[in-house]
Amino acid sequence: MEEILKQILSEIKDVKEDVTNVTEGQGRIETKVDNLSSELSSHFKYTNDKLDEHRKVFGVISDEMKGMKVDIDYLSSKTGKHDTELNNIMNRLKG
Repeated sequence: MEEILKQILSEIKDVKEDVTNVTEGQGRIETKVDNLSSELSSHFKYTNDKLDEHRKVFGVISDEMKGMKVDIDYLSSKTGKHDTELNNIMNRLKG
């Protein structure tokens, strides 16, 4: 009987050590998860900030392109008018 009790106590000590190791491992995992969460949060904020910057740049470029289109349309109409005037002058000179 005494031998069985010693064996049970020995096994309880082994289990206790295993539980201690599991608890320590869990603590390390929790620390790593906390660090990862913090790092991901930082990267997410950086990515959002960059995305906002890019949206603003695209907005500025879009506005500039709209202005350029107006200028191009205006210059195109002027070119057409000048082409017509040159054609009239050429026809008068020929005729």
